[in-house]
Amino acid sequence: MKKNIFIVAIGLALWGCAAGWLAPRYQVPILMYHAVEASWFEPLNNVRPVNFSRQLAYIHQQGYQVITLAALVDRIKKGQTLDRRSVVITFDDGYENNYTQAYPLLVAYGFPADIFVEVAKLGAADRLTWAQVEEMADHGMTFGSHTLTGVYMPDITPQKAAFEVRESKRLMEYRLGRQVLFFSYPIGGFTPLVKKDLKDAGYAAAVTTNRGEDHRAKDLYELKRIRVKDEDSGFVLWFKLSGYYNLFRAVKNSF
Repeated sequence: MKKNIFIVAIGLALWGCAAGWLAPRYQVPILMYHAVEASWFEPLNNVRPVNFSRQLAYIHQQGYQVITLAALVDRIKKGQTLDRRSVVITFDDGYENNYTQAYPLLVAYGFPADIFVEVAKLGAADRLTWAQVEEMADHGMTFGSHTLTGVYMPDITPQKAAFEVRESKRLMEYRLGRQVLFFSYPIGGFTPLVKKDLKDAGYAAAVTTNRGEDHRAKDLYELKRIRVKDEDSGFVLWFKLSGYYNLFRAVKNSF
């Protein structure tokens, strides 16, 4: 009996230490999607509609509060305590299926999303149109820049990078009639100079993948995201939503 009590006591002590270490390292998960399409299956960048629906249903059933990136950034700036059941949903590239497949499901659940588009490609085959972007922006979706052309920022000249940053923002604000405050680095790559360009252009924050010096950093221009895959469900999805998933990922160089 005493042995069992001792084992339980040790277990509780270890759990207390682990919980104490984890608690200050919590981060609101920022989920990253690309395409939501049944017929175009690419393992890393596509989630089929049936599985996207199941993932949203899980988020809803588990009582998560889906918030905008703007809300998250505002709370970080104010140093406010973040609800452990919060999550941000983002999309990259601006595929038309974000409108035809993902948007109706998001609306059905009342979930907002931040969608980062390659501005010069709007209206091209398989891409969102300006009319679709405007409709979605009027109904709870926030649009940000993924550059003009989807170029990998560390590979281009400083002049070209600054142009991609500024011009994509200018065009979107002109067409949408509202501020564009958020940026997504294509393939997650950035440099200190690109970050400066974003600040100078008036962006409030930027999202990456698992890039940067420290995955626990609070740098608003290096906000880490979590890729959601087609097969994610059960424990894997729970872990990605836990707020601690990034602690166990190897951090990549920013470029």
